[in-house]
Amino acid sequence: MKYSLSILLILVLTGACRTRVETPRAMNPAAAVRQKAIDEIREADQNFSILSEKQGMARAFTTYAADDVIKLNDGAAPTIGFDSLRAQMARMPRDGSKLTWQVLKADAAQSGELGYSFGQWMLTNKDEAGKKSARHGVYVTVWKRQRNGQWRFVLDGGNQTPEPQ
Repeated sequence: MKYSLSILLILVLTGACRTRVETPRAMNPAAAVRQKAIDEIREADQNFSILSEKQGMARAFTTYAADDVIKLNDGAAPTIGFDSLRAQMARMPRDGSKLTWQVLKADAAQSGELGYSFGQWMLTNKDEAGKKSARHGVYVTVWKRQRNGQWRFVLDGGNQTPEPQ
């Protein structure tokens, strides 16, 4: 009987002394702000790719670009400013090419105001004979939260790589 009572007393005291262990995000509001920004950046980048696939690169890039955007161009000078980006996109051939990408990593500042995404892109097109081809690469996009709360990219660039294995 004494043995059973001792075990019961230990269990009751152990349960009474146990405190709830909270996740770091719950204990640190800054970590929660940062994680929310990361999630929003991932979502914005995925929606950016979906828009590019469905309505074309020009529409996607001009929809998600900030006014002070800088777009790095492979083998050419960067495009600086929204008006320059819009003009560049208007000159793109409408040949049915599709640019899509997949976010591999995203991160954000503790403030939740600035972050980046990194991933792999694929550009598919067809030649005059209808034969499909694809180019592959990696990209990095810097995102900034706008005054209205939306995420817009302020810097975007990438380069071509061999096809991922």
